[in-house]
Amino acid sequence: MSVLDGLDDVGMGETILEVDGLSKHFQSDTGILAGLFGSEDVEAVDDVSFDVAKGETIALVGESGCGKSTLARTILQLIEPTGGRVAFKGIDLTEHSQREIRPLRRDMQMIFQDPQSSLNPRMKVGQIIEEPMQAHDMYTKAERRERAKDLLERVELEREYYNRYPHEFSGGQRQRINLARAMSTDPDLIVCDEPVSALDVSVQAQVLNTMRDLQEEYGLTYLVISHDLSVVRYIADRVAVMYLGHIAELAEKEELYENPKHPYTRALLDAIPIPDPRSRDARGTLEGDVPSPINPPSGCRFRTRCPSLIAPDEYDLADGEWDRLLAFTRAVQRRTFVPGYPDESEGLPVGTVENRVDEEYFPDGRPDGAAGTLVEEVCRSIADREWDDAQALVTERVEERSVCATDRPQYALPADVGDGSHFVGCHLHREDAT
Repeated sequence: MSVLDGLDDVGMGETILEVDGLSKHFQSDTGILAGLFGSEDVEAVDDVSFDVAKGETIALVGESGCGKSTLARTILQLIEPTGGRVAFKGIDLTEHSQREIRPLRRDMQMIFQDPQSSLNPRMKVGQIIEEPMQAHDMYTKAERRERAKDLLERVELEREYYNRYPHEFSGGQRQRINLARAMSTDPDLIVCDEPVSALDVSVQAQVLNTMRDLQEEYGLTYLVISHDLSVVRYIADRVAVMYLGHIAELAEKEELYENPKHPYTRALLDAIPIPDPRSRDARGTLEGDVPSPINPPSGCRFRTRCPSLIAPDEYDLADGEWDRLLAFTRAVQRRTFVPGYPDESEGLPVGTVENRVDEEYFPDGRPDGAAGTLVEEVCRSIADREWDDAQALVTERVEERSVCATDRPQYALPADVGDGSHFVGCHLHREDAT
């Protein structure tokens, strides 16, 4: 029995793709050394869940290295998942071998980022577009030739381009050829990995318009990967924000852009340049580096860079006191607090360090209780040049005791814009969850 026999007949607006707890971990070392000394897992994608309706465009956004492309390739089973489930039109792809799901690939196509390297320079355009049809034994030779020419017209290229080679085209034209190739098998789902990032802005708009026209005409479903939030706002229906292998936020487009909940999403939106030379408003920037996916932070993975980390319950601090303690914690973790040692080997009197700390971070007085004791201990470590001890103190007794470190946040909120739900992975909204 073929896997095609189990396919559901999915109507417009019904779920065509379900992703449930999908994970992909890579080994950091392989071969003999890994056998002798062991290897660590790189958690590229970890426990990701969402669904996509037929005819919808959902976008995955985030910084480079956050796992967007790995997630897309794992959904298509181009990479074998470590765990979780992917169901396409009712068929669980993770339960079938590559050979068994091969007939399904005609319904799931992909457009790659680089329009030049993704086209074989030795093949003519017609051959490139016909190749997927030939691989799936679709149509006769004459029918494939005619369909390839028709598809060239549908992506706003000339039928005469059929016998030309990829090097004869511009970047935008090459990406249109990629789109025609993806369309050749009449797919239901097209995964677009940064489809316009390599193109000029004016050409980007043309390609995006063509994609939207084809979606309306053929009822296509798009999964778009992008780091360009302007492109995403133009083409997407829903947006999923990824950070270090997790989905930080997922909502309808207008809801997410007008009412972002996660601090990381707000930072991404604040980073969008304003095309106004008269604007002098300071842009928000994220501090710190993205942690390694080999040993990612517990709880909320954004907590090591989050400006809104929640205070541990044991610290009874006013908002202003907690903000100052958090700023001091980040300065120690990143060593941006420089006490001014006399030379490379000598330390400083504790009092000198405490005066500098009070001046920069606690001008109105240090906090009382456990928080004040912690500051004193950290100052002693800094005075003795024991920076590793100082960093361990603030990390263990400030950051890792926050609920942001102890529990993974996953909350569904009512949307303020539109009728959809709003998923956010942030404990700031735990009291608003439905």
